Amino acid sequence: MIHLGVDPLCARYPIRGFPSDVAIAGAPRLALPKLGAALKVGDGVIAERRQALAERRAAQRAGWAKQRDEMANQTPIHPSWVSHCLSEARAANSILVNEYTLLNEHCPSSEPGSYYGSSPAAGLGWGAGAALGVKLAKPGAQVISILGDGSYIFSNPVAVHHAAQMHRLPTLTVVINNAMWGAVRRATLGMYPDGEAAKSNKPPFIDLDDLPAFETICAASGGYGERVEDPQQLPGAMKRALEAVDRGQQALINIISRCGAGG
Repeated sequence: MIHLGVDPLCARYPIRGFPSDVAIAGAPRLALPKLGAALKVGDGVIAERRQALAERRAAQRAGWAKQRDEMANQTPIHPSWVSHCLSEARAANSILVNEYTLLNEHCPSSEPGSYYGSSPAAGLGWGAGAALGVKLAKPGAQVISILGDGSYIFSNPVAVHHAAQMHRLPTLTVVINNAMWGAVRRATLGMYPDGEAAKSNKPPFIDLDDLPAFETICAASGGYGERVEDPQQLPGAMKRALEAVDRGQQALINIISRCGAGG
């Protein structure tokens, strides 16, 4: 990755910067022709590079498929299987709002404006409300938000589902429920890898015990709700929920997922 510009280091704006392998300071109209000449290689080199990249890509895709197949029957349900089932069920024009471990390798998006992830301006709980905003902007699109149990709670779900019902904004909410604050766990272990939390089977401020039945919160506002614990039942649940959304009814799937996978 080569970053070429008059000031590629953004020296006057230290809060900015872009990762690159080579930073070249220069006016693009002067530097680009010289860079092009320097990068000229023979056809054989290009063919070899394409072959090497094709082999790496094939190995990468094979690894993803192997992981997906291994997790297809695992309980609690693994996020890779959730991502695959969602990919199989979603419409071609669907828009994803991801505030959790949706794995893009198993649920890819290729169209501009079809995927929204956490921005620097976001805070925990933004995803469900953002999905309603996307639905307002794109009423004809199938809109799906992917949340953790913690981020769903932080979204003020009663207000979200009430707004969805009141303003006729049918979206699908997928809650990947691991009954814990995974982000808190990762931050704690990252700061204190050999601390008391690392030695405890139940460190404080991490587990979310006695969670409510999230699917009933959606149902209380006239939505379709379903809880899924068996990975083999997930494809059917995804299909039923999206059919409800396509009929104009909001929906939520509460997926009991692998503990420790996220927050």
